[in-house]
Amino acid sequence: MDKQLNTNPSAEAVWALANASYPTGSPWQVAQFEEDLNNPLSHYLIKESGQPAALVAFLSYQQVLDEAELFNIAVDPTYQGRGLAKALLRSFFSAVEAAGGTRIFLEVRASNLHAQALYLRTGFVIIGRRKNYYQHPEEDALIMEKKVGGQIK
Repeated sequence: MDKQLNTNPSAEAVWALANASYPTGSPWQVAQFEEDLNNPLSHYLIKESGQPAALVAFLSYQQVLDEAELFNIAVDPTYQGRGLAKALLRSFFSAVEAAGGTRIFLEVRASNLHAQALYLRTGFVIIGRRKNYYQHPEEDALIMEKKVGGQIK
Protein backbone atom coordinates (compact mmCIF):
# COMPACT_ATOMS: atom_id res chain seq x y z
CA MET A 1 0.00 0.00 0.00
CA ASP A 2 1.22 3.52 -0.79
CA LYS A 3 1.78 5.86 2.09
CA GLN A 4 2.59 9.56 1.99
CA LEU A 5 5.12 10.39 4.68
CA ASN A 6 7.18 13.33 5.83
CA THR A 7 9.05 11.81 8.80
CA ASN A 8 9.27 8.02 8.22
CA PRO A 9 10.97 5.83 7.15
CA SER A 10 14.40 6.64 8.50
CA ALA A 11 16.95 8.47 6.40
CA GLU A 12 19.29 5.48 6.80
CA ALA A 13 16.66 3.08 5.40
CA VAL A 14 15.89 5.35 2.46
CA TRP A 15 19.58 5.86 1.70
CA ALA A 16 20.30 2.11 1.90
CA LEU A 17 17.51 1.35 -0.54
CA ALA A 18 18.61 4.11 -2.95
CA ASN A 19 22.23 3.00 -2.70
CA ALA A 20 21.30 -0.61 -3.50
CA SER A 21 18.94 0.22 -6.35
CA TYR A 22 20.83 2.83 -8.38
CA PRO A 23 23.52 1.46 -10.74
CA THR A 24 26.05 4.04 -9.48
CA GLY A 25 24.85 4.11 -5.87
CA SER A 26 22.73 6.75 -4.20
CA PRO A 27 23.22 10.28 -5.54
CA TRP A 28 22.24 11.57 -2.07
CA GLN A 29 23.95 11.02 1.28
CA VAL A 30 22.12 10.05 4.48
CA ALA A 31 22.19 13.68 5.70
CA GLN A 32 20.48 14.86 2.50
CA PHE A 33 17.69 12.30 2.96
CA GLU A 34 17.38 13.34 6.62
CA GLU A 35 16.97 16.97 5.61
CA ASP A 36 14.49 16.07 2.87
CA LEU A 37 12.42 13.81 5.13
CA ASN A 38 12.11 16.72 7.59
CA ASN A 39 11.22 19.27 4.90
CA PRO A 40 7.48 20.05 5.03
CA LEU A 41 7.45 20.51 1.24
CA SER A 42 8.78 16.98 0.60
CA HIS A 43 6.52 14.00 0.02
CA TYR A 44 7.42 10.30 0.07
CA LEU A 45 5.34 7.54 -1.46
CA ILE A 46 6.47 4.15 -0.22
CA LYS A 47 5.90 0.45 -0.78
CA GLU A 48 6.48 -1.98 2.03
CA SER A 49 6.50 -5.76 2.13
CA GLY A 50 6.65 -8.49 4.74
CA GLN A 51 6.05 -8.80 8.45
CA PRO A 52 7.45 -6.72 9.99
CA ALA A 53 7.04 -4.32 7.10
CA ALA A 54 10.26 -3.50 5.26
CA LEU A 55 10.78 -0.66 2.81
CA VAL A 56 11.05 -2.07 -0.73
CA ALA A 57 10.40 1.03 -2.88
CA PHE A 58 9.96 4.77 -2.57
CA LEU A 59 9.41 7.89 -4.63
CA SER A 60 10.19 11.37 -3.31
CA TYR A 61 9.07 14.70 -4.70
CA GLN A 62 8.23 18.30 -3.98
CA GLN A 63 5.40 20.34 -5.42
CA VAL A 64 5.23 24.12 -5.45
CA LEU A 65 2.05 25.58 -6.93
CA ASP A 66 1.44 23.82 -10.25
CA GLU A 67 4.93 22.34 -10.72
CA ALA A 68 6.33 19.19 -9.14
CA GLU A 69 9.82 17.74 -9.25
CA LEU A 70 10.56 14.06 -8.81
CA PHE A 71 13.79 13.76 -6.80
CA ASN A 72 14.24 10.02 -6.25
CA ILE A 73 12.60 6.75 -7.15
CA ALA A 74 14.14 3.51 -5.97
CA VAL A 75 13.12 -0.15 -5.89
CA ASP A 76 14.96 -2.87 -4.00
CA PRO A 77 16.80 -4.96 -6.61
CA THR A 78 15.03 -8.14 -5.45
CA TYR A 79 11.67 -6.48 -6.16
CA GLN A 80 12.55 -4.91 -9.52
CA GLY A 81 10.54 -6.00 -12.55
CA ARG A 82 7.28 -6.28 -10.56
CA GLY A 83 5.79 -2.93 -11.59
CA LEU A 84 6.48 -1.14 -8.30
CA ALA A 85 8.14 1.88 -9.93
CA LYS A 86 5.27 2.26 -12.39
CA ALA A 87 2.73 1.96 -9.56
CA LEU A 88 4.58 4.63 -7.55
CA LEU A 89 4.64 6.89 -10.61
CA ARG A 90 0.87 6.48 -11.10
CA SER A 91 0.27 7.38 -7.45
CA PHE A 92 2.62 10.36 -7.86
CA PHE A 93 0.78 11.61 -10.96
CA SER A 94 -2.56 11.35 -9.11
CA ALA A 95 -1.21 13.19 -6.05
CA VAL A 96 0.23 16.00 -8.18
CA GLU A 97 -3.02 16.37 -10.13
CA ALA A 98 -5.11 16.34 -6.94
CA ALA A 99 -2.95 19.21 -5.62
CA GLY A 100 -3.52 21.26 -8.79
CA GLY A 101 -0.28 20.35 -10.54
CA THR A 102 0.08 20.70 -14.30
CA ARG A 103 3.78 19.91 -14.91
CA ILE A 104 6.27 17.42 -13.50
CA PHE A 105 10.04 17.60 -13.98
CA LEU A 106 12.91 15.23 -13.28
CA GLU A 107 16.58 14.69 -14.06
CA VAL A 108 17.97 11.28 -15.03
CA ARG A 109 21.49 10.11 -15.83
CA ALA A 110 22.14 10.06 -19.57
CA SER A 111 23.36 6.45 -19.21
CA ASN A 112 20.31 5.23 -17.25
CA LEU A 113 18.42 3.88 -20.25
CA HIS A 114 16.19 1.64 -18.13
CA ALA A 115 14.82 4.60 -16.13
CA GLN A 116 14.51 6.73 -19.26
CA ALA A 117 12.43 4.01 -20.94
CA LEU A 118 10.08 3.88 -17.93
CA TYR A 119 9.69 7.65 -17.91
CA LEU A 120 9.06 7.78 -21.65
CA ARG A 121 6.43 4.99 -21.35
CA THR A 122 4.64 6.98 -18.65
CA GLY A 123 4.39 10.18 -20.68
CA PHE A 124 7.59 12.11 -19.99
CA VAL A 125 9.48 13.82 -22.82
CA ILE A 126 13.12 14.95 -22.89
CA ILE A 127 13.32 18.74 -22.87
CA GLY A 128 16.98 19.42 -22.16
CA ARG A 129 20.37 18.33 -20.87
CA ARG A 130 22.52 19.48 -17.93
CA LYS A 131 26.22 19.00 -18.66
CA ASN A 132 28.23 17.22 -15.95
CA TYR A 133 25.28 17.35 -13.53
CA TYR A 134 26.09 14.08 -11.78
CA GLN A 135 29.29 13.14 -9.95
CA HIS A 136 30.85 9.73 -9.21
CA PRO A 137 30.97 9.24 -12.14
CA GLU A 138 30.65 12.62 -13.78
CA GLU A 139 27.82 12.51 -16.28
CA ASP A 140 25.17 14.60 -18.00
CA ALA A 141 21.56 14.63 -16.85
CA LEU A 142 18.60 14.60 -19.17
CA ILE A 143 15.77 16.89 -18.10
CA MET A 144 12.35 15.38 -18.62
CA GLU A 145 8.85 16.82 -18.31
CA LYS A 146 5.33 15.43 -18.12
CA LYS A 147 2.15 17.48 -18.35
CA VAL A 148 -0.72 16.44 -16.07
CA GLY A 149 -3.93 17.86 -14.67
CA GLY A 150 -6.24 18.27 -17.62
CA GLN A 151 -3.43 18.25 -20.15
CA ILE A 152 -3.15 15.61 -22.86
CA LYS A 153 -1.32 12.65 -21.32
